[in-house]
Amino acid sequence: MKLRHIEVINAVLQTGSLSAAARLMSISQPSATKHLQHAEQTIGYELFRRHAGRLHPTQELLQLAPSIRQAYAGFDDVRRTAVNLRSRPQARLRVGTVPAMAGLLPDAYQALHAQHPKLRCEFSTGHHHELIQWLLLREIDVGIAFDPASHPAVGFEDIARCRLVCAAQPELLGKYRKGKTINASALSSMPVIELLGTDPVGRLVATYAQRYEWAFPAPLVVKTHQVALELAARGLGVAVVDEISAQKFQPTLQVLGIEPEADIAVRAMFLHPGALSAAASHFIAACRAALP
Repeated sequence: MKLRHIEVINAVLQTGSLSAAARLMSISQPSATKHLQHAEQTIGYELFRRHAGRLHPTQELLQLAPSIRQAYAGFDDVRRTAVNLRSRPQARLRVGTVPAMAGLLPDAYQALHAQHPKLRCEFSTGHHHELIQWLLLREIDVGIAFDPASHPAVGFEDIARCRLVCAAQPELLGKYRKGKTINASALSSMPVIELLGTDPVGRLVATYAQRYEWAFPAPLVVKTHQVALELAARGLGVAVVDEISAQKFQPTLQVLGIEPEADIAVRAMFLHPGALSAAASHFIAACRAALP
């Protein structure tokens, strides 16, 4: 039995006639008659008998009616939810980002709030492996991270490419203090703050450090870009991080692009590719607009 059959049977049960059922469903009476006849042919017995100008359910239909009403109620719930989602895409949006991307959230939220003023947003930060886990457990709807590892249950959407930069107090940059870029080899003579290579940016920094023989004179290693920038702001070394993190420290720190240039992808992550809510899609677009 098809869904359309269930709709017609339920409408006739409610109204007692095919003409009234057709009006209720906004279809023609011949169409309603055709669907009812096809339903009876499919299951192999009559569902209604005509008496005194009205259609009355057979004994078989009386036994079937509770299941039909339950099925129709479920379908009606789906239809109402679909209509509600069109006018109010989602009551809640849960977003997780890596710590370096947290500064992006206020700008993206401001743009999203203009489109969905009643949307409840929940923001959290975690490392790459945590974001994947939260998605799989359905604890977040969207994750934003640098070049996340692929996963068969997770879909990805590119947001931007982000450059690797160095940030420091101008006096530590010497002759480069007035420029916009610095050669990677020049950093070998500067006190670069060591960034633990556990995330994609950290691994990229480690690759450059090895290739250009950067020194790490300070007896500490940091895990987050924020801490590296805080140390640089106190004149304790040169931070080599992503430009998104670094731009939040301007003009306190001089920020220079590194040559040869290296960049890394910023991507949104979500379950079930292609099944993003309207609010989630708008949030991703807002992140894209907020990035340099």
